[in-house]
Amino acid sequence: MLIFLHGPDTFRSRRALNDLKERFSQTHENAGLNTTVLYGEAVDAVAFERAVSTPPFLAKKRLVIVERLLEKNRGKKIITDVLGLLPRVDQQTTVLIFWEGELPSQRRSSKATQAGDELLEKLRRAVKVQAFNLLEPTAVRQWTTAEVARRNGTIEPAAVTVLADRVGNDLWQLNSELDKLVAYRAGGTITAADVEMLVQTAFDDDVFKLTDAIGRRQKALALRLLTDQLQSGTSPTQLLASITWQFRNLLLVKLLLNEPGPSQSRRAQPLGLHPFVVKKTTAQASRYQLDDLKKIYSRLSNIEHKIKTSRAAPEVLLNLLVVAS
Repeated sequence: MLIFLHGPDTFRSRRALNDLKERFSQTHENAGLNTTVLYGEAVDAVAFERAVSTPPFLAKKRLVIVERLLEKNRGKKIITDVLGLLPRVDQQTTVLIFWEGELPSQRRSSKATQAGDELLEKLRRAVKVQAFNLLEPTAVRQWTTAEVARRNGTIEPAAVTVLADRVGNDLWQLNSELDKLVAYRAGGTITAADVEMLVQTAFDDDVFKLTDAIGRRQKALALRLLTDQLQSGTSPTQLLASITWQFRNLLLVKLLLNEPGPSQSRRAQPLGLHPFVVKKTTAQASRYQLDDLKKIYSRLSNIEHKIKTSRAAPEVLLNLLVVAS
């Protein structure tokens, strides 16, 4: 059986992988002797062939897990080797799982990279394929509530909102913060005050600087900030999600500011945003026309669609967004 798990939300995909390993361990004899894990940067053709061709030992099936093969070996011969060996895998006796983080963009420039694209297409036709994209704000709040219940705890809705605003959709950090909050409350209900006291704001000031530079038409600065984020290790998908999140906030705040009524802070309350975000976003919104924000948000939606459905490089699309704004 061939299984493919991938996506930028590595917390949920890692949990799914661990669940599959646990299920295999519980349902198959001698699971420890019949499980092999290969890591992308260390995989070679000999190790892969040995792992997938070795018959199960005193059991009906064996489990082979290959992690980050595409991410760590883009353009290398091992991709061609694995592609050639895949048809020889006995899927009746071998459960073969490929685990990847964010998938590399597809660019046909050489035989080696073409092999990577071909392997990716084969994996996408696996018996079981699960894509783990970064969660939207509403889904983050739902996930948070479910995770607290999973730990036999309870949390106030206001606390969920503050926590999601402070941490965003980084589930690795959010998971750690929940461990801390549940331990602190020791069976009690987590409150917004608990979150305010124990969880530091994790807003990336560079995202505010980037959207501010775009609003001021400082394209050179915006392009430099964009490059800095990518070179620091932020994935294009994560960066796109952060930029989209902030421009969504800008658009919503701008719409509210154009309406007559109570103070800015009170009008922003229905958005469920942290006061820090409201303050920064309100200041930025004054530098944009409403129509400009609508155009940029529409471009961001198009970029997301192109990244998911075409071979366009995300880095190029993000640069074009800055130049066109």
